[in-house]
Amino acid sequence: MGQAVLICWLLGSVSASSGSSLVREEVDLIEVNHFHDELGRHVYDQVVFYGWSAAAGDYHVRGWCLLDDPARWPRRNNVSGLYQVIWHDRDQRVQRQIVSRHYSETWTQVDPERVNKRLLDEKHRTSLVRAPARLPKQEVASVASGPNQVLQKTR
Repeated sequence: MGQAVLICWLLGSVSASSGSSLVREEVDLIEVNHFHDELGRHVYDQVVFYGWSAAAGDYHVRGWCLLDDPARWPRRNNVSGLYQVIWHDRDQRVQRQIVSRHYSETWTQVDPERVNKRLLDEKHRTSLVRAPARLPKQEVASVASGPNQVLQKTR
């Protein structure tokens, strides 16, 4: 059953990507954070992606992005039960799909990504998967760097 779901998802990804790369990966927690200044005024919204560190017994930031586009807000997939965020990553020039079983929404006067950076410097983070620099044209490539990460390129 699990393989059938994966095959259906892969087929959907290939047809939906229409000429662009799709990077899909799973994280341990997706957090929507509403950051407010010291006077309680709303400053920005962001989505933060975390991986669980068993050694530290805590979540470590893997990546984040501002929620300046309503399409980037996490949504629950009613079929899989997973929360997902899908957006076009302009820096990497790929379509990203990040999924997680866990979701939280917070309203804070501290930036959780910056606080986490003090605990684990950015250079030591396990970041979101990076797309290869180039894939040959008219080739379908699939690169898996773990059971939860899939990269696809279609013509």
